[in-house]
Amino acid sequence: MSIKNKVNVNTHYTRSINLERDADSLDVINAYIPTSRALKLFARVSEGFNNKQAPRAWSLIGPYGSGKSSNSVFLSHLLSSPDFETTNAAYENLKKADTKIATSFNKEVADSHGYLKVLITGSPEAMGKKIVEGLYESANLFFGEFPGPKHKVLAKLNALSRKESVSTSELLKHVKELQSALLDKGCKGIYLVIDELGKFLEFEARHYGANDIYMLQALAEHACKGSDCNLFLFVLLHQSFEQYAKGLGESLKNEWSKVQGRFEDVPFLESAEQVLRVVSAAFKYDFTQSENRKLRSHTKNIIEVLKSNDALPGVMNQASAVDLMCNCYPLHPVSAILLPALCQKVAQNERTLFSYLGSHEEFGLQDLLEKMDSVEECIYPHHVYDYFITNQPAALGDYRTHRRWAEVVTAVERLGDAPEEQVELLKTIGLLNIVGMKGGFKASKAILETCSSNKASVTRTLKTLSEKSIITFRKFSGEHRVWQGSDFDLEEALDEELSNLGEFSLASELNSLDTIMPIVARRYTIKSGTLRYFLPEFVDAKTFSSSPVQFSEPRIIFFLAAAKDDEKLFHSSAIQHFSDVDIVALCLNGTQLREATAEVIALRQIQNTRQELNSDPVAKREFEDRLTAAEHSQTLLLQRLLEQPQECLWFNNQEKLSVSNKRNFQEDLSAVLERVYHKAPILHNELINRDRPSSQANAARNKLLEAMLECPNEKDLGIDKFPPEKAIYRSILRETGIHNKDTLEFKEPHTRSTLYHVWKEINQFLDSTEKDAKSFAELNSKLMAPPYGVKAGVLPILYIAAYVVYRHELALYEERKYRPVMTKDMLDRFVKRPDEFAFQRFKITGLRSTIYEEYCKIINAGTEQTVVQLVAPLAQFIGELPLYTLKTKSSDISEKARKVRNAFEYSKSPEHLLFEDIPHALGYEEELEKEKPNLEGLANSLQSCLKELKDAYPNMLEQQVKMLLEAFHIDENTSLADLRSNAIGRYAGLDQYTVDVDGLRAFIKRITKKQGSDEEWLENILMFLGQKPSKNWTDADRAEADVKLSDFGKRILDLESLRLHYDKSKEHMDGEFDVILLKSLKKGGEPIDEVVAIDRKRKEAIQGCKEELKKALSEHSNELQLAALAEVVDEFLLERRNSNTKKPKSSNARNKIKEVKNG
Repeated sequence: MSIKNKVNVNTHYTRSINLERDADSLDVINAYIPTSRALKLFARVSEGFNNKQAPRAWSLIGPYGSGKSSNSVFLSHLLSSPDFETTNAAYENLKKADTKIATSFNKEVADSHGYLKVLITGSPEAMGKKIVEGLYESANLFFGEFPGPKHKVLAKLNALSRKESVSTSELLKHVKELQSALLDKGCKGIYLVIDELGKFLEFEARHYGANDIYMLQALAEHACKGSDCNLFLFVLLHQSFEQYAKGLGESLKNEWSKVQGRFEDVPFLESAEQVLRVVSAAFKYDFTQSENRKLRSHTKNIIEVLKSNDALPGVMNQASAVDLMCNCYPLHPVSAILLPALCQKVAQNERTLFSYLGSHEEFGLQDLLEKMDSVEECIYPHHVYDYFITNQPAALGDYRTHRRWAEVVTAVERLGDAPEEQVELLKTIGLLNIVGMKGGFKASKAILETCSSNKASVTRTLKTLSEKSIITFRKFSGEHRVWQGSDFDLEEALDEELSNLGEFSLASELNSLDTIMPIVARRYTIKSGTLRYFLPEFVDAKTFSSSPVQFSEPRIIFFLAAAKDDEKLFHSSAIQHFSDVDIVALCLNGTQLREATAEVIALRQIQNTRQELNSDPVAKREFEDRLTAAEHSQTLLLQRLLEQPQECLWFNNQEKLSVSNKRNFQEDLSAVLERVYHKAPILHNELINRDRPSSQANAARNKLLEAMLECPNEKDLGIDKFPPEKAIYRSILRETGIHNKDTLEFKEPHTRSTLYHVWKEINQFLDSTEKDAKSFAELNSKLMAPPYGVKAGVLPILYIAAYVVYRHELALYEERKYRPVMTKDMLDRFVKRPDEFAFQRFKITGLRSTIYEEYCKIINAGTEQTVVQLVAPLAQFIGELPLYTLKTKSSDISEKARKVRNAFEYSKSPEHLLFEDIPHALGYEEELEKEKPNLEGLANSLQSCLKELKDAYPNMLEQQVKMLLEAFHIDENTSLADLRSNAIGRYAGLDQYTVDVDGLRAFIKRITKKQGSDEEWLENILMFLGQKPSKNWTDADRAEADVKLSDFGKRILDLESLRLHYDKSKEHMDGEFDVILLKSLKKGGEPIDEVVAIDRKRKEAIQGCKEELKKALSEHSNELQLAALAEVVDEFLLERRNSNTKKPKSSNARNKIKEVKNG
């Protein structure tokens, strides 16, 4: 069973104190524990009650959570009216710790109204104004308790608080008047506390000319003078004054140091013993007697070891140490001693400690309590290590501490998947090393044994870790240490790179980063439906003049001021340089940004040049942490420009913008953009209304564009259901009135449409195309820039809509070639490359009207036609002609028809085509030059040429049919159907007589194919001969096809002869036999051929003759052998033919052969 219910932590100690929120909290007073440091301060304060020479201005300096705010709240109650319950509670609390000091405070406020309590929390604004406001609010409450009219000093303070700035002399004057007024009412003085003073100082460092720092000096000097109504001044800081002066010149740093000299510094860091006493007060227990005995016995054993090794903090004796450590349970005594020292080195000091006590995070105290079953278990140092590594990774303090952390973490990683006892012991050694040796409190074997539940294993584990070179033992100090393993000095390397860096362009460096994203004007974006933003750009005194006066998008120009002269230049020149589209900001943190950026640049240079980092894991981890921290610091400074916009001065159109907070800043951004984009459409569609739509949005847009062309007169453009393209249609086309939902037609948007101004610009652009065609790509930049601001994703929709609305007036070109209509394939190309498409608007006047009338005779239009309407059917006619017709130079087409065809191909525009190119092609060139040209007959001449072009391809097919008839020796008057039937009947199966698979055999298969129509049969043959569809033939393809057909025709006739002889010889041949065709063709003579069949018997009979012939031939060269055979074959065939003509031919087979040869 968990012991969590028996251990309670007072929540007061686990939260931070807010000076103003907790000013009247009785719980804070009761829970406060006056430490030795606090008692010394209270004693010093009490000295100033009656001693005029005593100091009355203090600066409490300490890290977060060190108790400065709690101390100030407690002190405020000690100095309050004795009539208050909280004052008495504070007195009783202090009396328990120091009666003498408590009595002095009690006497000071006795029989008075105490001190006026003025508690101020720092913020990034002018400190003087904030002090006056605090004085007024506190004084108003104080005087409000008295009857009658309020004191006149209140009115003066109120008036001063309303002024834009407060001078030091004014503040001091009013403080003196207030002291006098308070004295009259029985008030002992003013207790003024400024918590988080660093925020005021940071603001001061960023704003040149601010002199609030000198107010502190004046107030401190005034407080120290003393009076009957004293001023006690406290400022609370995390570090000294000069630390906040980073980025200022040396002289200013010195001035700030002088100001701090007016204050008595009080370092607010308690000893470990004091912190542990506060920790012990935070715990309450509900243990049984048995559990208490076990806890005490266990703790006593550990304390004995610590005592004998001189490891107890402070001057504690053994008995008090046992009591204290029992009251710090569940912390192991070593963990308890470690924690205060560890927390002083990281993050928020005791705040980290007390946050840990109340933490439910992994490895936090509350989390571990859940897992503990008895008082014999406790929280060991390795648990503390796990908590800080897991939950406080960035809370590392100084360079040395950071380095030690890196060494320990790297060592744990090197150890890898080792037994748990080795990992836990290494973490314990690591924490002790980080804290540093204090007397006997170190990583000695004796102390390490107390931190292990298995003491016997510690010796063995230490030996294993040493053998692995994870730890080493220092004999001179008697402690174990994590192996450092690094000789790289990051600080030295960083200093060297910073000195080498010298002057650099801060604006250029920041512009290369993506830390500040485009700044969105949220209100205007929601209203317009379009993402509206400003692009960030950094400039400085040297670079602003080289920045463009105006950019394609509105910008926020961050002017980085580094000195007072830069501010003057900003007001005199910079704000006039930029256009009214941009917002210009004067940034007063240029020096801090330069320091942060310089460190980042230097660290990255180390990363690129210091190769030793790659072989040094400790140094590499240390470097990576440092770089991350530097980049984070730089990012915070940049983000602060937008998160705290009131820290900059903002201008637009040379007028100052009143920016008081982030919300007000956003309102100004929207107001500026509303003016800048006063002609912008309101389009509520996030899918397409953007510069770079997604692939899904692009696909939907492409479908919408298709619907605009294919279904312009249908409801919702024929889009069914609710796909993305319908949403785009409704928001871009229907809601704006471009596609009328009642008449279902595309039309110009009405004057009330938010797209009216954009459409007007598109229309004016089209008017400018009457002389030369232009691409819509030329219009993109104008429509995307102010005052229109149309997003790139919407533009194709608007352009195609304009094309549809004005389609009868516009000619379309793709890559300078006229296209009668926009097709689906062209749409895809138009969206991807709009620069390859051009549009031109036309009008008909003068001589053109005469030509226009001639064209109307061809079109037979009953109504007046535009140029585009006239040319469209003509262009469509030419566009549908086969490629063969468009390319052939055959004499089958007349020269005039070819000129008309070429006019369509090479014309620059429809206008040029109709009124110049076609009349010139038809021979009317001279007529056009006459004052009164006679164009009669132009229409008939054009019709004749068009008919010639139309018939060119069918005529070519008829010629190919005649070529087939001639090749197969068939009567030329035979129809296509009979030709096909004849070929199938004669040549079916003939493919088996050839081995030419890809040539003759493939041709025979095509001419004997029975499937398909006669036209398909013919096209199949022609495609084979020309290697492409006959419609796409060139003249060269046609010539090649004719040659192939002639060759195949001759070879088919030879094959047919072979087949007939083969069929004849089968009756009297013995077994298998060959059929061979002998053929001779001499120049000037007719071919002579004979077919012979050779079976086994004939082969045997001619074997001797064959050998004699080969022997006779072998005595000569190959050329002579071939010549001899040619002569012999030719003479033999000629003699055989002559002898055959003298004999009567009675054989049916011989007659068939003759029929084959004659067709």
